[in-house]
Amino acid sequence: MANGYCEALLLHLDSIAGQNYPGQKVTIPGFLNMLVTSPDRPSAIQEGYMGGHYRTVNVKYMPRTVAAQVSTTDSCGIDLQPAYKETTVSVNNVAQTGLWISDETVRQYCEDSSRTVAVGLPATQMMTEHLRGILHAMNGIYQKMENVLTTAMASSFGNHVATGTATAVTVNIEQDGNLNDLGTGLTKLLTDAAANEFCGTPMFVGALGSLMHAYSIQKNQNALAQAIGFDPSALAANFQFFASGQTGSTWGAQHVGMFAPGSVHLVERQDNVGSFAGQRGTSFFTTIVDPRTQCWTPNGLGNIAFDLQVKYIDCPEDANNLPSGYLNTESLTGRGYALYIKKRYGLFTTPKDAFDGGDRLAGSNGTLRYAMTNS
Repeated sequence: MANGYCEALLLHLDSIAGQNYPGQKVTIPGFLNMLVTSPDRPSAIQEGYMGGHYRTVNVKYMPRTVAAQVSTTDSCGIDLQPAYKETTVSVNNVAQTGLWISDETVRQYCEDSSRTVAVGLPATQMMTEHLRGILHAMNGIYQKMENVLTTAMASSFGNHVATGTATAVTVNIEQDGNLNDLGTGLTKLLTDAAANEFCGTPMFVGALGSLMHAYSIQKNQNALAQAIGFDPSALAANFQFFASGQTGSTWGAQHVGMFAPGSVHLVERQDNVGSFAGQRGTSFFTTIVDPRTQCWTPNGLGNIAFDLQVKYIDCPEDANNLPSGYLNTESLTGRGYALYIKKRYGLFTTPKDAFDGGDRLAGSNGTLRYAMTNS
């Protein structure tokens, strides 16, 4: 039957299609992926939200001096008084999906759907079908987070030292490598990184199917080295690229962000931890990680945790009293489970006033924006 109820033989598409099963594919959230895989993920910020309790978190910083603040005479004059600035870390975004799976529906599935598995920390027993439902819902949460984060980043890029503004700088990816043009392509990007005083390997984020995405595929396959005399792919070790399914609409189809390590951070707050985890009334509160791998992340998706609430509705008349969201809950009937997957998060970028107004890098924050062309 089309609804997935148990017949003489019913095969689940995920057992046939494998990693190409549509229901559990995740469109690449490249910006989020960059944030959660960065080796300098800021545990110091997260410590403000330990054990389910949370405090206001401020970050202090002191701009460096500039030449104008240095005297050229031997005197007892005072040229500056060191002082810290502060900025507040915000975790004001929520991405949440609520699922309804009735007992009556599960009763009509094959027996394996009602078998239980241990999920979360602290662990709770959950029907296999409930876990499947959660995994099928995760793509929407990833995409919502990617959209919100990249939209916030669009207005947070720092100034380029050459232009003094945050406007996207146009860069051409040269097709003829024999030209060895020093003012285009990856050479220019890496030169800009040095001119803007980036330390470490720059990280790029751009749209799926964009020119920069295609270029990164070529360099990963060493195609450029075999096709032309000059080998720009020799620069490949000097950058990382993360493809995103959202930046094409939030930044621009051919726009690319370049980030110095440590310049941007995902800030997370877990609610269902410490004293706020475990059984409470008719609900169980826990945190879970995504156990799957995708073809674009062979190391898995388990580097980000989500809050999970499992609530059993034990009176049939209570089902249609659940708050209405995307789905009209008037159609909900019977006993069953309401499952809520939630993520509290925010984006923290190095403040744009971290450099003095008279500094050559005034307005810079370790992030730059580019518009790519190809000729």
